[in-house]
Amino acid sequence: MNIIHLVEVILFFSFMIFIHESGHFLAARLFNVEVEEFALGFGPTLLSRKVGKTLYAIRSVPLGGFCKMQGGDLSSNSAEEMYSNKPVAGDFLFASWWKRIVILLAGPGMNFLTALLVIAMLFAVAGEQTEVAQPLLGFVPPGSLAEKAGLKKGDLLLTVNGKVIDNLNTADELLPDYGKSSVITYQRGNSKNAQTATIERGSKPLSEWAASDSGLLKMLASIGWGLAPVDTTELGIQERKDPIVGQAVLSQPARNAGIQEGDFITQINGQKVSDWSELAYLIRNAKTTTLQVEFIRDKALHTVTIQPVFNGFYKAIGVSPVDNDKLEVKKVSMVTAFADSGKITVGMSKTIFDGIVKLFSGQVSLKDNAAGPITIMRLMYQRASQGWVELMNSVAMISLMLFIMNLLPIPVVDGGQIVLCLIEGVKRSPVSVKAQLIYQQVGFVLIVGLMLLVIFNDFKNIFLEMHNHIR
Repeated sequence: MNIIHLVEVILFFSFMIFIHESGHFLAARLFNVEVEEFALGFGPTLLSRKVGKTLYAIRSVPLGGFCKMQGGDLSSNSAEEMYSNKPVAGDFLFASWWKRIVILLAGPGMNFLTALLVIAMLFAVAGEQTEVAQPLLGFVPPGSLAEKAGLKKGDLLLTVNGKVIDNLNTADELLPDYGKSSVITYQRGNSKNAQTATIERGSKPLSEWAASDSGLLKMLASIGWGLAPVDTTELGIQERKDPIVGQAVLSQPARNAGIQEGDFITQINGQKVSDWSELAYLIRNAKTTTLQVEFIRDKALHTVTIQPVFNGFYKAIGVSPVDNDKLEVKKVSMVTAFADSGKITVGMSKTIFDGIVKLFSGQVSLKDNAAGPITIMRLMYQRASQGWVELMNSVAMISLMLFIMNLLPIPVVDGGQIVLCLIEGVKRSPVSVKAQLIYQQVGFVLIVGLMLLVIFNDFKNIFLEMHNHIR
């Protein structure tokens, strides 16, 4: 274990919590709400100092923090305690409902801004990086648009709609818009003659709401509400890559079964694997609930049994290929860096939100996919060992996860209290103490249950990884 990387992880994890609680603190002071304690971490106090009416503290367990406001809020007090006395100036409840919403939004808002700034600074300093994927086709999945167009493994793509293809990752016109087509020229085998293929894409699928019989749902879908439509159409154009594991993701089935970086996967359920695209296809389309995965490590042949999980899109085992692609680096101005960061941050937020909706709606197994703080810190350590750019990318991603998670309508997090403030604003009086108590108790049960699940998963994954370690 690298101590420097471990220190980096602890510092950056603490930084993300500090940023979140700072948002609450600054907004509270803006509206003259007193803060009794501003703490980084939980457990026994290591260092503390009182300045004015606020006690600033560093505690022993760096897995969280809090901003305790005068009079309390539902994250640290019961509704009975909060409403037992009439609020006085400086209390959280003394502030009007909309000011409390601003205070509550400020924490997640700071996490969103952190992600925006981190990505923008990476673009400004390191440039916008795009992997250069060679236009030599790997396995072409049956039923994909490429297969229907007649393309095959080993074809060398030359042009798309008259434009030269030198990087599959930037050849956006390979996938045409809905209802349109793209014309591709390519060479096959030893022939130097260019051949032509046409990729045709059907009309855009309707979302579940847009296809429903409800006029209200259709109207909401027309303005972009609801889950995005699921497009099962696969382009089927991937760079040819050897089936060598570049990364076995922490807490995912492959790593828990003993798969490591550098393993050369040869078979899935007895079917030979020729390249990475075929590996992905065989996993996603396997008819069995478990996979027999054969691989070579240090010239020795091994076989492990892996149970894939559904990640919201397809079955997966948590592996990615060796990244030998060259990087195409484009220097950008600070304005462009922030503009592009904004697009990426919004896109990532939507992806995380969609994932959470799938988790809590049962479309994705909560039991198999929920992870806690230990896994998050292990993931950050893994990213830190890959370089500062990867570490900062993980900081941005986790910041966005904190942004979304804290806006969920669960009483003990910011989103739940925002719901109560909105109801108060509409009805011009606070929600009854009895209703708040029930709301709080339900939220407490949900949070405790979720915490027990993720902590169990964290330790289960560590145990499986150690138990199935293959030398």
